Amino acid sequence: MIDIIVIGAGIIGSTVFYELTKQVKNVHIFEKNKQAGLEVSGHNSAIVHSGVDPVPNTLKAKYNLMGQAMYEEYAKELETPFKRIGAFVVAKNDEECKHLDILVERAKLRNIPVKRYDVHDALMLEPNLNSNIKEVLDMPTTAIVDPTHLSAQAVKKGVSLGGQAHFEEHVIAIHERLSHFEVITNFGMYQCKVVVNCGGLYADKIEALVGEPTFSLEYRKGEYIVLSEKAPQTSKRIIYPVPSPLGKGVLYVPTISGRSLVGPNAVDVDDFTPRPILDESVHDMKNKMNQLLDNIAYEYEIDRFVGFRPRVETDDFVIHEHPHVPYFFTLAGIESPGIASAPAIAKDVSTTMLLPALKARRS
Repeated sequence: MIDIIVIGAGIIGSTVFYELTKQVKNVHIFEKNKQAGLEVSGHNSAIVHSGVDPVPNTLKAKYNLMGQAMYEEYAKELETPFKRIGAFVVAKNDEECKHLDILVERAKLRNIPVKRYDVHDALMLEPNLNSNIKEVLDMPTTAIVDPTHLSAQAVKKGVSLGGQAHFEEHVIAIHERLSHFEVITNFGMYQCKVVVNCGGLYADKIEALVGEPTFSLEYRKGEYIVLSEKAPQTSKRIIYPVPSPLGKGVLYVPTISGRSLVGPNAVDVDDFTPRPILDESVHDMKNKMNQLLDNIAYEYEIDRFVGFRPRVETDDFVIHEHPHVPYFFTLAGIESPGIASAPAIAKDVSTTMLLPALKARRS
């Protein structure tokens, strides 16, 4: 009998698996892809956000702040790259400067170091900023990671502690029994005491295998331009626009690999079927980025990619035990700041929810 099965090896499932294996040896993780972190986790901006942006009194705010504080040591523990490169939020006009006031107030309440610069001082620090901007907010604790590598390392470390990983094996049915679950995959049937649904884009469908879903997912598409590591680096920091209701907007992101990203846009879609990136989408992203940053070496473009983000109507993370199916837990809707929040979600949920549930199930 397996103690705990984790479904999904994105950055959330992988880190949950790793945290559980520190305390419980009989933990298994199932991933339908050939390796960890290939879907939502591997198709985003890969930023460890400072924690300024999330709305107060949300799980996003709680776990972003906790994750940011623990990330550097956590990355060392997992032997995965981590760089604290900082970020500028760029305000182009007086109205956007008012939004910086809100971010500064949140930063004070959350004890996050920030500093405002007028355009003159900002240009001294980042000479390629557009000279027509009004002001910037410096967030020096913002960092970058490689979420795919981090996910793979978390699984690898978990396996070294006694856990078992099942790749290219997907869950097709879950049956609730009196004292356990039967989890059916394309390879066989497994019995376990606790199930943790970290299914990412499929989390609502996984939950539906045990009963009436408690939430539904919406999907938002984000497209990116990738510039070669040979391209001149336009900014040593991440450059953000002032956030909008659709998200953080089109960014410039120096990555761990040395490449740079421009993107994403934000388009609500009905499904997550990959489609070609249209030239007009790329043109629109470039126009938005060029309002913030000059001299971007677009001639070094080497790739484009699309990421899909699973969202819920409440605009917050879903982290709960199913109200009608005890010992079945779901972690869903983990969009931004999901990368920043992952270590904190994994440690907190494992300690306060999953391990106590396993203890209760065993008794």
